[in-house]
Amino acid sequence: MAAMWQWMTPVKKKQPSAHDVFVGNWKPTKNDTEEYRLPGFGATMNIMIGDLICGNGYIESMNNTISFYQHYLDLMGVGREHYGDNLDCAKQKAFNPSAPEHK
Repeated sequence: MAAMWQWMTPVKKKQPSAHDVFVGNWKPTKNDTEEYRLPGFGATMNIMIGDLICGNGYIESMNNTISFYQHYLDLMGVGREHYGDNLDCAKQKAFNPSAPEHK
């Protein structure tokens, strides 16, 4: 039940839920676009995992998550042309950083 709640509920007001990003209900703001947060699996990872893998370049843990996603899409018969755009979050600023920013 907790996993469903996390999937469906935004962490903060004015942020999308992972579900909203995944099904295409979320439209990025100008601020989101400037922080490289675009619709796609990358933004879904950003919401669910945040700065543990996002905004850190093309690190192994992010690449592994994308590979698992693609593997399961392959098992379901989804062609690579339907994986969607913006699969990674290498450059994205985290929606919900685990530590406060220092200015």
